[in-house]
Amino acid sequence: MPSSTTFILRAVLLSPAYVGTIAPCDLFDGNGSLLLREGALISENIQKKLGNRRLFCNAQQATAILTDNPLRALTVIGKKLSVADTALSANGIFSVEACEELAESVYLNWQFDPDACIGFMRLANPGTPSVCQAILAALFVAELGVAHAFTRHEVVSLIGSALTMNLGSMTLHNEMAELAGPLPHSFRQLVVKHPNQAAEILLDIGVPQVWSRAVLQHHENLNGSGYPNGLARGNITLEARMLRLVDIFAARQRVRRGRGPLYWSMSRARSLPGLTEQIFGDDLDVLDISLARLLMGRLGLFPPGSVVRLSNGEMAIVSRRSCDLVRDMTLAPREVWTFLDANGHPCPVPRARRISRVGTHDFRILAYAHDDLPRLPPYDWPIVWGYQSQA
Repeated sequence: MPSSTTFILRAVLLSPAYVGTIAPCDLFDGNGSLLLREGALISENIQKKLGNRRLFCNAQQATAILTDNPLRALTVIGKKLSVADTALSANGIFSVEACEELAESVYLNWQFDPDACIGFMRLANPGTPSVCQAILAALFVAELGVAHAFTRHEVVSLIGSALTMNLGSMTLHNEMAELAGPLPHSFRQLVVKHPNQAAEILLDIGVPQVWSRAVLQHHENLNGSGYPNGLARGNITLEARMLRLVDIFAARQRVRRGRGPLYWSMSRARSLPGLTEQIFGDDLDVLDISLARLLMGRLGLFPPGSVVRLSNGEMAIVSRRSCDLVRDMTLAPREVWTFLDANGHPCPVPRARRISRVGTHDFRILAYAHDDLPRLPPYDWPIVWGYQSQA
């Protein structure tokens, strides 16, 4: 039986250098089940067995073992992406090596702790709106690529296409994020041109054709209503269909002027098909619905970073996708972390709350965050995943 933890789990690495030494801390899986006790000998067999799993430790013990901070790394990646776009706008140079380095870095950090990366990028603002959306889309497309059994190289290429889909027009996208209501005609003209602009930049610096083609087609729709070329169905590459989907999905996770992020509906959260319909709405008519279902199946009904209201009035964050099957046959998190108490006061340290099971009297999730909290208050989001502040 999994053991419930009362402390925040942080992802860690168990390198071959630990073979023949004793475990410097307790090691857990993502559900909080103890895999290896502190002080136990790490044999070669144990290292091989655990090395293939995603490992976690008590965040307070993280200094005792090799550990990375993917959230800080994503912030650095965002800064580099913004600098690259600025350089291009000033006729500067952005090399294919720099593109590939950014994509590889996102892949490695997503692979290390995908839930923390996705949750953090949904909640925090470690960069401009265009940078945050591009990185979130890159994380989502990594999920799709792995679900499709893409090779590592292919997944990195997908990530690269998401990061660079608005290259050369990120300032425009930042300006649009500040607009409320319909886009002015002048903006719409520039928007229609931006896939060609980004694809031309990428071809000029020598990225693989599958990468640049995905960027060129990332606003095409299956029914031919997209742009810039009005392509339909079989003429749109799989990579471009993936990119189209995650671009829309990431946009709906982010705050824009006059519009908060899209919060799920508990009434729809009884099934993944119902939730998929709520999230994508009429866009499902022009998207690859099989990809939409695949993405939602990987993320679940309560993706990392979901904000929920508890039965005691507290506001909490779903940190990880560790789930149990509950009575109504929907997936719910085992535990969440309160960041606002019932009076709306921030909690200096997130508090673990076990979600109710059949026959227990634990906390219940009453709702996703709705319009009563359109904008979240400032909070040190990295600590929800056991990482140090970005400050």
